[in-house]
Order: sequence, then structure tokens, then C-alpha cells
Amino acid sequence: MRIRAAFFDVGDTLVEHWLRGDELAGIHRRDLVAAFGERDWYDELVAADIKPTEREPHRQETNRWYEEWFAARGIACDIDIDRLRSAFAGPIELLSTPVPGAADAVRWCKAQQLRVVLVTNTLYRGDAEVMRDWERAGLSDAIDAVVTSHSAGWEKPHPAIYRRALELARCEAGEAFMVGDDPECDIKGAQSLGLRAIWRRTADQRLPAGVCPDAILDHMGQLADVVWAWL
Repeated sequence: MRIRAAFFDVGDTLVEHWLRGDELAGIHRRDLVAAFGERDWYDELVAADIKPTEREPHRQETNRWYEEWFAARGIACDIDIDRLRSAFAGPIELLSTPVPGAADAVRWCKAQQLRVVLVTNTLYRGDAEVMRDWERAGLSDAIDAVVTSHSAGWEKPHPAIYRRALELARCEAGEAFMVGDDPECDIKGAQSLGLRAIWRRTADQRLPAGVCPDAILDHMGQLADVVWAWL
């Protein structure tokens, strides 16, 4: 079965070195003020972890989690919840840096006439916000579709997010491969449906016992050599 589609994770695969802590919170607060004016609950909100610890495994319901956060504190939010969620999705170029060779790897896949789909776990970013990130980066012409966990309602490694990506790529699982850094989400999750999986090795991740990617990259520039053999 020939390869027809290339799926890419985003965080620590296409971009890395995300802002942390106070610096990120400051950007979120600035964006909220710019979008909606001042509110006295912004500081508490930007510091909050709205994702509940007890939930259906891998279920993503960001807007509902926001609504529950406000209700639990008795705060009357006068801002549309989805607009509030989107305001947290600041420009990715301000929050991270490109992984060396990643853009060229995506473009190479597109040049081989593969359908390129980004498959990414997000909290605030939906499909539209992620596509706008890559429009600003000048890479959207090489990306056919985006599937975020926010828009899909399920995080990797849940099968639903991969099935959505396969639907958008118009191919079967055996005709696609996934590139990502997370052994559980990107390798086991993809392989469980029959996709090939390519692990981008990073300093922060180790392969657990029993996880066997179909290929390993120490640099994104190696992707073409791996995939060429499959083509």
C-alpha cells in the first residue's frame, strides 16, 4: 500500500522552546485586555489550570471547562466563551521557535504529492487558529488540513483524532505516517490504528519499553531519507 499522507505533530516537532510561567501569563493577559478591555478576574484566570483532573480519558472540552471554572467561582463572564478561548491562542511565533529543518520537511512531503495534515493536542487553539499560525509563517500552501484536539474533542492518542485526520487526508491508515516527539501520543497512538510512526527524538523524551517507532529522527532534515524508502 503506497504512502499518500504525512501527518505532523506541532509542539516539539515543528516548533519548540515554548514560553513558560510568568512570561506566558503576561502575554495572555495582554491579549485579553487588547481584545475585551480590563476585567478584575484576568489574573486568576491566566494562572488557572482549567483542565479537570477527573474526566473521560483524552476527552477535550475546553469551552465547557471555562464555563465550569466561572460557575465554580460565581463569576459572571460577559465575554463569549469561544472568543475568550481564542484570545488565549496568541501568535505561535511569539510563544515558540521553529524546529530546525521542520518547514523544509513539510514542504518536501508536499512536493512528493502527499496530503499534509497537522495533528496536534491543544488547549486553546482550534483548527482555524493553528492554520492562521502557519499562514503567517508562509507554510500554509504546504498544509492541506489541521486537526486539533480542541476542535476534534479528543486528544491524541485517542483514535478519534487520528480518524478525523485520515478522513481529511482521504486515505486509509496504511497509507499515512505520523511524525511526532511523544511516544504515547504520536507513536503508539498512530500505530494502534495502523499508521506508520516516525519519532522525533528530543532531550526531554525517552522511548518506554515496548514502544517501537518505524523510524527515528535526530534531525528533521533526515525525514526525506526515511520516507523516500517508503515511497
